[in-house]
Amino acid sequence: MINTALVTWALLCLLVFVLMLSLLTVAVRGARMYRRRRRERIAAPVRGLLLELLCAAEDEQDELLGRLARIDKRTWAALDPTVAAMLGKVSGRARSALVRLYELRGAADEAVARLGSRSAARRGRAAHVLGQLSHRPAALAVCRLLDDRDRDVRLAAARALGRTGDPVAVPHLLRSLRGARTVPPNVVTAALTSLGRDAWPAVAAGLRDPEPLVRAVAIEALGMTGAISRAAEVARALREDADIEVRIRAARALGRLGMPDGLPPLLAAIRPGRPVAQRIVAAGALGSLGAVAATGPLTELLGDRNPHVAGAAARALLRLGPAGEAALREAADGRPGPAAAQARAALAEAAVGGARHDVLVEVAL
Repeated sequence: MINTALVTWALLCLLVFVLMLSLLTVAVRGARMYRRRRRERIAAPVRGLLLELLCAAEDEQDELLGRLARIDKRTWAALDPTVAAMLGKVSGRARSALVRLYELRGAADEAVARLGSRSAARRGRAAHVLGQLSHRPAALAVCRLLDDRDRDVRLAAARALGRTGDPVAVPHLLRSLRGARTVPPNVVTAALTSLGRDAWPAVAAGLRDPEPLVRAVAIEALGMTGAISRAAEVARALREDADIEVRIRAARALGRLGMPDGLPPLLAAIRPGRPVAQRIVAAGALGSLGAVAATGPLTELLGDRNPHVAGAAARALLRLGPAGEAALREAADGRPGPAAAQARAALAEAAVGGARHDVLVEVAL
């Protein structure tokens, strides 16, 4: 038999636990609200100065910067979250003013010092601040955090390095893709693409790395940044690289770069016998390339045994303009079969898209 007293005692304990948990939740929320209101109350007298600074002309900023730079630490600590939030939203003269304010307050030096903190939260916050300030002198110090034991710190460091604009970070970012403590490829790619054209030579050096993932990310970054001066190297990767993922990304990058160097390797990449995924991406890249010379090879793919390859070829022909459309119409009017079906489907899709575009234009007018 079940002991009634024991059950009653267990229910009472559960009720007390739930009550205490509810009280704790209310207390935590209350404390947060109190801190927020206290911070807002302390920052209120100088928040107007900050708004004046953002709207001021360049020759009027010095006085406002001086007044904000001289506020006491308690007031600055209350105002800092607002400044940091604005720094990520404004640009141009307003952003330059906020960066100068941080420099006058010594925030960059403090952030550099906190990169070595025992607290992971402080290390990550310091990297974030240096990234927001685009503080190039700290790039190498932030690079060391790419091997941090805390994953969030590594992510913050990678993102910050992308904002600094210093190409010195490129080999460190690529190196962070391998080892026990890694940074996700999408984060590294985003950082590399943010560094601009000055980083292209260092990114292209990653094409010679023994690790396939490093080569793949380097190629992706070159394609996304429009590194046309590196098209020949990307084309070589499509022809010669042993890794299928690298070749797929190379094909996609060549389509984005839009250079004539990409035509021969892309035509070779769509041939029968090559991996299906590679043929699909390469066919799409030929459409992006806009080379009329690809019309014949793409037309041949309309009857490919793999429907995904054939569909990619049909869509690519549409992107080639009048020559591609003419090839599709000829195929659609030809003998019944898979090629004619693919051509008709592509033309129908284009017609629907064109009609939708016309409707939107009429509505806009």
